[in-house]
Amino acid sequence: MDRSVKGRRPDDARWDVRSAGGIDPGRLERSLSLRVRRIGRGRYKVWGGREPHWVDLYTKRFPRCDCGDHLWRDRVCKHILAVLLREGDEHVIASLAELVDRYRRRRAPI
Repeated sequence: MDRSVKGRRPDDARWDVRSAGGIDPGRLERSLSLRVRRIGRGRYKVWGGREPHWVDLYTKRFPRCDCGDHLWRDRVCKHILAVLLREGDEHVIASLAELVDRYRRRRAPI
């Protein structure tokens, strides 16, 4: 069930994980070391990689980033994931919990 984005605030929009390419665990892990600063309504600056990047979440359904990973591969990049994590996106948080569980299972004694 999807709500319409038109006429809603950016925080009200739903993010369609599947149509955005899903959440890659490696990108999610790399997103954890990034710093995010909200610049304006739905706009963020992300630091921590080679250079800072701009993320636009005017609608969470269609997040955009100026990095090559997002532009050329048309994937959800680590910068978008860092912003969505900062904003408390339920899909990203659930994926982070899965990532933590995976690491715990690896480290569990046999």
